[in-house]
Amino acid sequence: MKRKARQSRRQLVGVAGDISESMKGPKAQAATQGIRDLIIEAQTKSPHGIERSCYDLLLVSFSDDAKIFPGCDMVPVRHIDSQTIELRGDGGQTNITAGLELIRNRLMPYMQALQEHPERAEHPLPLVLLYSDGEHNVGPGPQAVAAEIKDLNLDGDPVVIVCAGIAVGKEHPDEATLRAIASPECYFPATELEKLTRFLAEVGSSGLSSAPEIARMIKEELSE
Repeated sequence: MKRKARQSRRQLVGVAGDISESMKGPKAQAATQGIRDLIIEAQTKSPHGIERSCYDLLLVSFSDDAKIFPGCDMVPVRHIDSQTIELRGDGGQTNITAGLELIRNRLMPYMQALQEHPERAEHPLPLVLLYSDGEHNVGPGPQAVAAEIKDLNLDGDPVVIVCAGIAVGKEHPDEATLRAIASPECYFPATELEKLTRFLAEVGSSGLSSAPEIARMIKEELSE
């Protein structure tokens, strides 16, 4: 049975956004627009009415450490004004681990609660999106906590992590690390800022739960 987001079984979308100093300017603006568009698309795909969301949003920003964006702590998308979202490159270094740890800590009790959900067989899995333009350079590496997130499952179906590496101009992300964090075939090279915006908006509002579905979407729609 296909898992699909509904008002009675909302999909949780977790976004971990890099706000380190190197993201300042156009990259942060492109990411901000992508998250705003994600919210608008998710609202459009939900029934009309403030209490009728099909998606929840968890928005985390990370640099030296990580924090949850105000008003976006696993909140129904119809409760969010997209224009209040603004992520700037005003942090310091890049601590991907901290961003993933914060998402993991929110996901663990959430996934436990899903075990008792009456529509469990059809409930969509949480989808985690992460984007970064540089190398993880603070604290322990992020691969272990990423593995913990991907080990979370509902009836054997695992949580998916999708990563975008921002590779614009002469700067390049740590693709090896981002590919290791991502679920199979779920890494996207954002070689233009418009592609980063599309990645966040289209994948985040897709309602997809499985790595093969998302990998196909990346290959067919976003790599053009």
